[in-house]
Amino acid sequence: MTTEDRDLTAARAGDHAAFARIYDRHAAVVISYCRSRGDGDGLDAAQEAFLRAFGMLEQLTSAASMRSWLFGISRRVCAERRRAARRRNHHEEKAMTIRLAAIDQQRIPDKAIRAERMESLTSALQSLPDEERLAIHLFYLEDDAANAAADALGLSRSGFYKLLARARQRLATAMREVPQS
Repeated sequence: MTTEDRDLTAARAGDHAAFARIYDRHAAVVISYCRSRGDGDGLDAAQEAFLRAFGMLEQLTSAASMRSWLFGISRRVCAERRRAARRRNHHEEKAMTIRLAAIDQQRIPDKAIRAERMESLTSALQSLPDEERLAIHLFYLEDDAANAAADALGLSRSGFYKLLARARQRLATAMREVPQS
């Protein structure tokens, strides 16, 4: 019986140390795989994959297929995370567009100029790093942005406002760089 077989049997029986050894053997390649699937640094997706794997150990047919089984779980996790990110971005952009259009409409009467500025803003927002873009969205779309940031980004109130200040500065710079017609 191989070490992988022994650890799989023990992990199925609830031995967390055995599962930790499985994790130690496979984490680096799973993280790398998740990173290659476009999931940032790959750590969150890999962690989710291992959590799911732990709950599904009974479904694994043999220890010899452990790595490919983990890759399959990781592939599904990464695909779900990409779909969720696309949905989140779509909804955030839609909400931001509606809110900014309402504000913009009061200030800029010409529809063509409004549309051009909205396109410039959307482009500038897309150029921001994910956390900064989320800080901007939270600030303008949430009633209690600091608490929402604590949940979404794990930031303190002051940490959120520091991130927001950086995001606004970078957004202002990006907007100045957009060619005006």
